[in-house]
Amino acid sequence: MALLIDTLKNLHHAYLLEGEKETIFQELLDFLSTKLNFSVSTNPDFWVGDFDSLGIDDSRAIKSFQSNKSFAEGNKKILVVKTNFITHEAQNSLLKVFEEPTEDTHLFLIMPSSESLLPTLKSRLMIISCLNSQSLNEKTHKLSAVDFLKASITKRLELIKVFLPKSKDDKISKFEVINFLNELEQTLYEDKKTLNSNMKNIFSEIRQCRSYLNDQSPSVKMILEHLSQII
Repeated sequence: MALLIDTLKNLHHAYLLEGEKETIFQELLDFLSTKLNFSVSTNPDFWVGDFDSLGIDDSRAIKSFQSNKSFAEGNKKILVVKTNFITHEAQNSLLKVFEEPTEDTHLFLIMPSSESLLPTLKSRLMIISCLNSQSLNEKTHKLSAVDFLKASITKRLELIKVFLPKSKDDKISKFEVINFLNELEQTLYEDKKTLNSNMKNIFSEIRQCRSYLNDQSPSVKMILEHLSQII
């Protein structure tokens, strides 16, 4: 996390640390303890939230903590938010927090990817990428974009089932689906033969589908079926 350490003298009020959540979280704890001399153990000025999808109620808890003054006069307050997604409603709710936090309050948002964030929110963050896309895909990859593109529509509808739950207890990993869309977009872009006027619409559709995945309860099945048929 060298970029973060380089900014120690002028610590930014809000960071987005992009990559594998738990690895980054441990590095961040080490940074806070050793470089910032900030206690991460039983410290009332230290708050950690861990979410799969951060919603409006969660954003209110974050706003509540950051709006209060620190317990120790002159002490910093640190908020760490680990999440895979933030709903659009929650993002809009948090805009003011990221733009004008309470004095001496610093917020660290840890996410696998910034793809799903609204531009208005991203513009308020100092973004630090801690993991390249290739190694990220290796950890979460279920379906090859190349295999998907080569398949017929009927076959594609079968292939996308790897992202869908097998039982009522299974959960869909929206992160894995977004990773697949990222790879799909990159594969199409790198195939020079496909780059024509029609492909501009395809890229727009992929970006729109990626945005839909950030809704509270997106229909992943409908999104992937839609892409299977239009590409």
